[in-house]
Amino acid sequence: MNKPSIMILGTDHFEKSAVQDYAKTKDSDIFSHRKQMEIKNLLSSLKEYAPTKIVLEYPLKYQSKLSDEYQEYIDGNFKLSANERHQIGFNLAKELGHTNIFSVDWNEEEGVPDIFGYMQNHETQTTRKIFKDIEKMVAEANEKSNTTTIREYLLFLNETQHVRNNHQLYMDIAMIGENDNPIGANWVANYWYYRNLLIYKNIKSLACENDRLLVIYGVGHVHLLNQLVFEGDSFTIENVRDYLVCMSTN
Repeated sequence: MNKPSIMILGTDHFEKSAVQDYAKTKDSDIFSHRKQMEIKNLLSSLKEYAPTKIVLEYPLKYQSKLSDEYQEYIDGNFKLSANERHQIGFNLAKELGHTNIFSVDWNEEEGVPDIFGYMQNHETQTTRKIFKDIEKMVAEANEKSNTTTIREYLLFLNETQHVRNNHQLYMDIAMIGENDNPIGANWVANYWYYRNLLIYKNIKSLACENDRLLVIYGVGHVHLLNQLVFEGDSFTIENVRDYLVCMSTN
């Protein structure tokens, strides 16, 4: 049996109003002529991978809604939002002639602690460092977003060290709390790790022999998803940077 192939593209969230994350980068006019040309350039890069399925950060339980919206878009009856799900996912799937697009996300925090609220109300040296690291990461992302093309920005976001720095924040959060109330470990284990394990499970259930999956997800997920894909040993893994770098040298 030939293993399916997978490539994970870590992204920023282009539509800030839809972002529930604690840390948000600044808005960019994704509909400007320049940005739309940059997206076309990016799609040309990603086409080289020749994905057979495009997988998005969207709740699995709303797959039918996503499929309906994509079909409406193909039919010319749906206006794309600024969201990367639309700007990259829908556009690329249409150009490749795909008949459907796929959701794999789960993002429900019921039953887990409000870790960021706790950190704001229980200031320690560790929490101060975490908030400082988040501010630094957001500032660096804003600077890159403002001074580079979308493809170059995504190349930066998917650099090994940047991906690792994103994951380190979750490792630091896991240290929050006391021995009798390890609230950080609770949140990281029962929300963050659990969420990414479910995402991986959902991705794996989509894959058929000879499939080539392009997974488009917030960059904070990339370290864990790559780890799970590697350890699951069910896919041939391709590095998205190879395609983004290749295009930048043309």
